[in-house]
Amino acid sequence: MPQTALKTQQQAAVSSLTQRQKAAIVVKLLVGGGVSLDELDLDADAIWKITNAMAGLGVVGKDVVDGVTAEFILEMERMGLVFERDIDGSLKAMEGKIDPDTLSKIKARQTGSAEEKAWQYISATDGEVLALRIAAENPRVGAVILSKLDPAKSAEIVGQIDQDAAKAILAAITKTTSVKPAVVNRIGIALADSLQDKGGAGAFEESAAERIGAILNVSQSDFRDSILGSFESEDPEAAGQIRRLMFTFEDIPSRIVGRDISKVLRGVDDETLVMALSGAAQTAPAVKEFIMSNISSRLAEQIEESIQERGAVKPKDADMAMTQVVIAIKALEKSGEITLIVPEEEEE
Repeated sequence: MPQTALKTQQQAAVSSLTQRQKAAIVVKLLVGGGVSLDELDLDADAIWKITNAMAGLGVVGKDVVDGVTAEFILEMERMGLVFERDIDGSLKAMEGKIDPDTLSKIKARQTGSAEEKAWQYISATDGEVLALRIAAENPRVGAVILSKLDPAKSAEIVGQIDQDAAKAILAAITKTTSVKPAVVNRIGIALADSLQDKGGAGAFEESAAERIGAILNVSQSDFRDSILGSFESEDPEAAGQIRRLMFTFEDIPSRIVGRDISKVLRGVDDETLVMALSGAAQTAPAVKEFIMSNISSRLAEQIEESIQERGAVKPKDADMAMTQVVIAIKALEKSGEITLIVPEEEEE
């Protein structure tokens, strides 16, 4: 057969193929040449479609394969360079091509990733809504979500969950030490999508005990005591670690230097301070005495007068006020303005 006729026959055979069948032939060639599907960056839907196209092709002649390949190369030459569609894809493309430390620094400066936006959306979601979603999840998934949120937000959430379920979720935090960032990202995106009703390091810098302690720090005292009691009966070692890392209102006299009390009070509004000290007079008198003895006598008199004028404070309101004082103290510690005294157990 003349060369022209052969070429015409080849063109006709290539033209009879669908775009999906052509893609299947190209993918088959690339994979056969040692290229992995991961490198091709195909999603599950694309892989499924191409796999089905492969199954229907049967035997394809060499002339047809050559024709499809030539057409593909021509298209690539016309296209020039193909860049990634988003920042995450671009960073992924750089992996293995630049120094890992440099890549980490670049990733750290990235502010528009889907994962970050997902967690920002979750953090801004009403605590009651999150409590309902987390209570319905596997405890380990709930543990990951709570660990990614601000401790105050997490405390708000667990306070609205059935106590047995809350205990299971907090206990599951001890199992999240080796959770990979990719897993955390998938959970965040899935939860954010659900909330919006759309149709090796480990992921956490803090230890499990630190994360549990941070949540319990700003939980109500009866809930905190109940959870710690459960830990002590089921996992005494973990309970001891959590207690050593926690900081509660009752810890103020033993862990804050007297001269720092003035800094603490500057971060608490007058009404909150009065309610906290009013409650402390009944439940933690040593804390009230410590605070009052480390401020000026004039200020102490003013506070005492305000306590008398305000009258009795409901235990729940006093507890919430004490929690706000603890939050203010932890914020000062985080900023480096004050340093908490380390318990003796940690110094040994």
